[in-house]
Amino acid sequence: MGESLEQVAHSLHDRLFVANVHGDYGIEFALEREEHQARAIVKNRYLPLLRDGGVNFEFYTVGGDHRIFTQDDDLTRGTFRSIDHALQELEVESDESVIVRRFADIEDARRAGKFAFLLTIEGAAPLQNDLSILRNYYRLGLRSVILTWFKSNPSADGVAEERNGGLTNFGQELVREMNRLGMLIDICQCAPQTVEDVLEASTHPVISSHSNAAGLYDHPRNLTDSQLKKLAAGGGVIGVTSFPAHVGRGKVSIEDFLDHIDYITNLIGDDHLAIGLNIVVHKASRAQNFYRNSDIEYSDLWLPGLEDVDKMGAITLGLLKRGYGEDRIAKILGGNISRVLSQVLPAQSDAPMEAAGA
Repeated sequence: MGESLEQVAHSLHDRLFVANVHGDYGIEFALEREEHQARAIVKNRYLPLLRDGGVNFEFYTVGGDHRIFTQDDDLTRGTFRSIDHALQELEVESDESVIVRRFADIEDARRAGKFAFLLTIEGAAPLQNDLSILRNYYRLGLRSVILTWFKSNPSADGVAEERNGGLTNFGQELVREMNRLGMLIDICQCAPQTVEDVLEASTHPVISSHSNAAGLYDHPRNLTDSQLKKLAAGGGVIGVTSFPAHVGRGKVSIEDFLDHIDYITNLIGDDHLAIGLNIVVHKASRAQNFYRNSDIEYSDLWLPGLEDVDKMGAITLGLLKRGYGEDRIAKILGGNISRVLSQVLPAQSDAPMEAAGA
């Protein structure tokens, strides 16, 4: 007897390089380290989830535009402290994970059977108006910046700002410096004018780490057809996201999530998609209070069938059922983001201090 489709999907998923280009667990783990002196949380609690989901590589949030990202009203200080927590969790207290500083680290980690994490911040407010802060974060391992988190900050306007301003003067400088250093620019949650400005200004491909298609579900957080085409024209990637409020109205399913993949591939091809699951890592009551206090809409907090990274194999099965072949699935699950990172990150440099102009 031949293999079932589920068996084929499982076998295929295990062979592929699988990436999740958005992850908020670092926020919760930093809080647990500070409040409860917990240690080795990633190794003991999170790596098993990634292993069950066949995930090789994930973005790891270490700060951003709101106190929830840093556990500190001083966002700059809080981000420094969160990066320190990440260094402890991912390097000191785990022999199974590495922090990605150069592209070769991703390939080296996979060959060694280790998990690779890329440090990012969700909003550039911790940088204030000072590129030296960016360079110091870079020296510690930061390799990606989501420019805004809904509201405005010194670099740009977010998608929740009615005035729809774009990059500020500092934001233009920030884009140039990130291009020079080899850091990934992320336009997720940016105002439409900010998206336009970044796509025009950046000399490197950019990403939108956890967004969907506005042409399928017209939500301010999702990208329009025009934005998607410009993102693709610059070689960039969109990470299709699972947060229900950005997938569709009311009760949504994994089929609705897969519809966004279909829509985007039909619009711009297979070379510009990734997976950016936006898993709510807090307790429901805490998450809902946060959304209310931040004036952010929410619906259900978890997408049935994609509640966490251990369910990533469901995407492979769903794509196979829809007729996607192995090559197409390989691009979406990890190949496309790997290509972008190979173009943006330092290739072999082991001297970030020198690269950062120290």
